[in-house]
Amino acid sequence: MSEKSQNGFFSFLNKKPTTTTKDQEESFFYEQIAAMVGAGSWRIDFINKKSFIDDQMRNILETPENYTPSLKHTLHFFDMEYHDVVVNSFNQLSSGTPSFDKVIKMVTYTNKTFWAHAISKPIQDKKGKVIGLRGVVVNVDKEKERELMLEKAIETVEANNSRLFTFADYVSHNIKSHVNNLELTSQLVDVTKLPQDQKELFNNYKEIAESLNGTVARLKEVVSIQNRAAQPLEAINLEEAFERAKTKLRTLIEQEEAYLYCDFSEVPTIEYNPSFLDNILFTLIKNGIINKSPARKPEIKAYCLENKKKLSLIIEDNGKGYDLDRNKDQLFHMTRSSDNNENSQSVGLFIVKNEIEALGGKIEVTSKLGYGTKFIITL
Repeated sequence: MSEKSQNGFFSFLNKKPTTTTKDQEESFFYEQIAAMVGAGSWRIDFINKKSFIDDQMRNILETPENYTPSLKHTLHFFDMEYHDVVVNSFNQLSSGTPSFDKVIKMVTYTNKTFWAHAISKPIQDKKGKVIGLRGVVVNVDKEKERELMLEKAIETVEANNSRLFTFADYVSHNIKSHVNNLELTSQLVDVTKLPQDQKELFNNYKEIAESLNGTVARLKEVVSIQNRAAQPLEAINLEEAFERAKTKLRTLIEQEEAYLYCDFSEVPTIEYNPSFLDNILFTLIKNGIINKSPARKPEIKAYCLENKKKLSLIIEDNGKGYDLDRNKDQLFHMTRSSDNNENSQSVGLFIVKNEIEALGGKIEVTSKLGYGTKFIITL
């Protein structure tokens, strides 16, 4: 086979590809990006008094293929609620305002409304004179609808919470006076003059009054948590807060010969609600002492760690522990009765959990029967 024929036969292998210009490559790149994100572009030429939209913009607006964009018909593509916004932005951009960037409601050629993210900028000549406008539009209807649904759900939850707290506040204030009257009446009765059967009945009455008073007090405490959570946070020295809790519990500590230890060297100070932190330390330390193991004296350790910019306050004890397989869901419940004794700390733990969560934190617990309990508070 001759060299000439070989060259002709294999010429397609040696043929150089058609050179693509830089503008063509960039055009292809931006077209693909626009198609992927669903963005369409438009342009207004003030000099030649013409308007342009690309194919993706035609798809977004659902216009016919032969549709010719016109500036005087532009407002037809915007919801009436946003007409003033569009007109004002047009005037501002024409005067040289750097950009317009908002989510607005638009209308397609077929009269369907949708939410769009619109970004516009002026086109200027070398002297800085505005000679046109250009922009992009992205259909964000699904995202905006989800956002609106979420906002509505949040508003509903907030409204329900507000009603619940208002109701609880009303109940706690109004029942409190009646409970006080019951307790006062019980104190005025001379039990020694009552027959035996009436003594037993009255003792039941007295216990009911005291229990009801306690319930109302706890209800009032829970209601106040939400109000106090809105107070400004303060810088608190953890070791000083720990010492305050020890001072309040000194009698119990000495009685049980408890050993308390803290190490806040890694995180000595935190931003928190002072009253909440004092109650958290007081309750968890007291819980560790009260729920001591019969085999040893109580030991309480407290420390604070930082991991990936998250702070964890940890309180652990060597008490009798909890059976979390059976009681984990009830541990922080106001009516927990798993201990079946007068030392149950369920109410205190319930309030602690509410205080922590009111400030956006969470409390977790690990425990093993006979070994102790660890409370981990993410601040």
